[in-house]
Amino acid sequence: MLSAPSQLLMRNEEVFQTGKWLLVNPTDSHITTQLNNAELYSFHQYFDVYQQSFAQGQPNKHLFAASYPTKDKFDGAVIYMPKSKEQAKMLIANIAACLKTGADLLLVGENKGGVKSASKMLDTVSSQVNKIDSARHCALFAAKIDKEVKPFELAQWQKTFDIAIAGVEYKICSLPGVFNHGSIDNGTNVLLNSEIDIPNGRVLDFGCGAGVIGCFLGLKNPKSQIVMSDVSALAVHCSRESANLNGLKVEVVASNGLSEINGKFTSVFTNPPFHTGIQTDYSVTESFIVQVKQYLVANGSLTLVANKFLRYSELLEKRFKMVTLLKQTTQFSVYLCSRVK
Repeated sequence: MLSAPSQLLMRNEEVFQTGKWLLVNPTDSHITTQLNNAELYSFHQYFDVYQQSFAQGQPNKHLFAASYPTKDKFDGAVIYMPKSKEQAKMLIANIAACLKTGADLLLVGENKGGVKSASKMLDTVSSQVNKIDSARHCALFAAKIDKEVKPFELAQWQKTFDIAIAGVEYKICSLPGVFNHGSIDNGTNVLLNSEIDIPNGRVLDFGCGAGVIGCFLGLKNPKSQIVMSDVSALAVHCSRESANLNGLKVEVVASNGLSEINGKFTSVFTNPPFHTGIQTDYSVTESFIVQVKQYLVANGSLTLVANKFLRYSELLEKRFKMVTLLKQTTQFSVYLCSRVK
C-alpha cells in the first residue's frame, strides 16, 4: 500500500515521466513500481524499505547507503521529509550535488512532520520554491536548482563527542538523523550506569544508533566480540566510525529487526526504538522480544532499558523464566532477562 506522501506523488506522476529521477528515502516500496519511468532510481537510508524494494526487482536501481555518490547526475529528485530537520538539510545538500543545473528538487511529507518549512530549507539551493500540491495531510514543494551547489562531503556533517560513564571514557561519531544526535540519551545513560555484566563471547547491541552502548561494552570487556545492528545506514556508518575512534574491532550489521543477524550471543543489550519516522510504533521492539530467544545461547541474557510507561515487562516474562528489574528511575526501567523458556 502506498504511504500518504507517495499517494501525493502519484497525483503528480506526470512530473516524473521524463528524465532521470532519484527518489530519496521513499516511505514504502511500492512507489517505484507505480511511477511510470524507466530511469527511476532510489536512495535508501533505511534498510527495511530498501530490503522490500530490492525484493521487487531491478536491484541495480536501489542503493542503501549513508550518502548518495555525487558522480551521478539526475534531471530531478524527490526527498521524503525525514523526522529530523537537520537530516533534511543534509539530504538537500547531498542530493543537490547529484543534480544537473536547472534540475528540479522536490520535497514531500506529512504536514505534522515538518514539511511546511520546506521553503526555508530549499532556499539554500534555489531562489524558486513553490508548493505545488497538498492532499492527505501532506504537501509537495518543488525547487529549481539555480544557486551554486557546494561539493558534498558526509564527514563535514559528522559530529564527534566525548562520553565518560561508569569508569569508561570514549568518543562517539554522530550524524543528523541518528538517534539523539550529538549526545548520550537518558535511557542509555541509565542502562550503562546499572550494574551490568558483560560476558565474554559474542555480544549484540541491538538498535545501536551511533554505537554508544556497543563501544562501551567493547571497552569495558575487551574479551567480548561486539556486534552492532541498526535499520539506519546513518547509524551503521556512525557505529563503524565510533568503533574506529576507540580502536575497537566490531561487526556492524544493517538489519530490519533481527532479519540479518546470524549466530548466537552470550548477551544482548538494547535501548530499543519505539518510533518509526514521526509515528510511535512499538512493533519493532515487540517482534524483537518475541524473536531474540532464538539468538541467545542456553544461558544467555537480555538487558533492556525502556521508558517506564512502556509495559514491556509482561512481554518479557512470557519469553524468559527470570526477569529482574535491575534498575529503575522516575523515567526508565532496566530489565535483566535470562533462562529462555
